[in-house]
Amino acid sequence: MTGVTFNPEISLGAVISIGMVAAAIIGGWYKFGGRLDMIEYRVKAVEDTMTKIGEVLKTIAETNTKLAVMDQRHLACEESVAVLQKELSSLRRGEGWIRSHRESVNGEYS
Repeated sequence: MTGVTFNPEISLGAVISIGMVAAAIIGGWYKFGGRLDMIEYRVKAVEDTMTKIGEVLKTIAETNTKLAVMDQRHLACEESVAVLQKELSSLRRGEGWIRSHRESVNGEYS
């Protein structure tokens, strides 16, 4: 029977191979851990930046709301000024609250 046989002897080449594999695993683990730390640091920096951007967007939204309110107040003031100008123009032509019931404008009561 010429099947597969197992050689229980340990040679120097096998020990060196096992040592090299162990060194490669340890070196890879060390480099991978360093990269993970760097990625973790970058992710934290991105999260901090996103938090700041969120705060700025919140401030912008509040400012836009205040600006809209101020715009509405400004429009209301413009409408009030237009009404007052119309009433003043009517008063100048004698079509306002005071009608021409008098014969003259001499300041005497009739």
